[in-house]
Amino acid sequence: MAIDSKKMDAAQDKRCKELAALLGIREAQARDRSLSGRLRIIAKLKAARRVEIARGRSGSWLYDVNRHLNLCAALRQEYDALAAFFAENAGESALTAG
Repeated sequence: MAIDSKKMDAAQDKRCKELAALLGIREAQARDRSLSGRLRIIAKLKAARRVEIARGRSGSWLYDVNRHLNLCAALRQEYDALAAFFAENAGESALTAG
């Protein structure tokens, strides 16, 4: 089990560094796994994706398809993590309610 936790920690560190680089936020902000923290990161990802889409539609030389794809992938991962967060907390609330 220690190996799994080390892999998860390494994956979490990688996620935080990638989000920090992609969004220009601090790693501490990217490490926030609370509901409000995840929602803030999702909002920032959606805003950055909208900007990138606008750049692409206008034909701007600043448009970067790799950044666009990375934003979409990060957004998808955050939505998956948010769904897991809700599923985990729904199980806990069902146990305390029953």
